[in-house]
Amino acid sequence: MARRSSPRVPLPPSLGAAFSAADARSAEVGRGRLQGRDVTHPFHGVIARGESPHLAARCQALSVRMTGRWYFSHVTAAVLYRIPLPRQLERGDRPLDVCMLAPRTPPTAAGCRGHSISDQKTRVLRSPTHPIVGPADVWCQLAPALSAEDLVAAGDYLLSGNPLDGAGRHPLCTLDELHEAFSRHRGKRGAKKLRWALGRVRTGVDSRPETILRLMLIAAGLPEPLIGDPTPVDAGRLLLHPDLTLKEWGVVFEYEGDGHRDRDRWLSDVQRYSWLRAAGWEVIQVTSDDLFRTPDAFLRRVFEVLRRRGYRS
Repeated sequence: MARRSSPRVPLPPSLGAAFSAADARSAEVGRGRLQGRDVTHPFHGVIARGESPHLAARCQALSVRMTGRWYFSHVTAAVLYRIPLPRQLERGDRPLDVCMLAPRTPPTAAGCRGHSISDQKTRVLRSPTHPIVGPADVWCQLAPALSAEDLVAAGDYLLSGNPLDGAGRHPLCTLDELHEAFSRHRGKRGAKKLRWALGRVRTGVDSRPETILRLMLIAAGLPEPLIGDPTPVDAGRLLLHPDLTLKEWGVVFEYEGDGHRDRDRWLSDVQRYSWLRAAGWEVIQVTSDDLFRTPDAFLRRVFEVLRRRGYRS
């Protein structure tokens, strides 16, 4: 007869989601219990509940062993702020970026990447959840890791807020704060890209692909499209806000992300596009392939539509 395994002794709730080995000893949790499959050891001397903690949980776990004036920064801070990034930078197993204010020595522990900040004017926040560099300075810290276009997308997000917050959406920083942070970053790596991006960030933007699309159209020689321009339809009884609009030629662009595959969202989109077309607008639906795999073919399609609407290069 197979031997039935003993039930796992629950960890004391007082230990929280992450705790030190010393805390475990104080709570009379034995070494054997800390080798269970329901815990991980993300950093030396730190134990976390769960088999594979996500980034926020790893940050909380690292907080257990960090002392003094330290802050999450760079890519790690960007993920905590939910700034849109290229997929390769959002991997959950990336080392955590941690900075120390000089002259303190940045951490060198396995699983984290240490940085030193010499500018005492860098904005830092000590929130209830994570000590973190302020959003505008994080934007500047991202410059070496991002393309100029993705820096614009990150800036758009900070000025516009997270669209998933709905009615509670609010900016994470202001344009003036981005300018102030850039002034602190002059002469550092990525400053040239930051200057380029700073002149192109906008408010009211809903997604990174929307930013990439806007910049693509401008680079192709078109006027800058309007973002979320109020557009009356249904004989003026309804006001829609297309992603991007080239008003002179009666053309609107709508980005079709993965969220649009939901049935209710799809039905809503069909109705929106029907209203727009009935009001005389040409609707160009845009996919990730259009932006990232076949941009040349997509732009040919855009210009074919525009020429039919009276565009002359």
